[in-house]
Amino acid sequence: MTGVIDKNESRRIRAEIKRVLLEVWDPIGVKQVGQAQDEYDSYVGGVYELLVGGPTDNELQAYLWRIVKELMELPATIEDMTDTVKSLRNIPLNAEAKQTDNR
Repeated sequence: MTGVIDKNESRRIRAEIKRVLLEVWDPIGVKQVGQAQDEYDSYVGGVYELLVGGPTDNELQAYLWRIVKELMELPATIEDMTDTVKSLRNIPLNAEAKQTDNR
């Protein structure tokens, strides 16, 4: 990705990342718990920085896996991150891409 992402686009992308982490990734199973909707907020910034930097799928998978294994200390495999990576890849990273996707 090239260029600078404006503040509104950054907020939109971060909101989409939060949604993916909660609805797709959800390693501790809190998506149905109303009081826990912010459980993964601390990971959004790191995923955002990585995603807009143009990582490979393997880099995204490894990043998410490290969070689950090392920070949450839960059992996981790299392959467990595949659906999350696919969902993160579907997030348009700029307004032009968003408009193109909606045609």
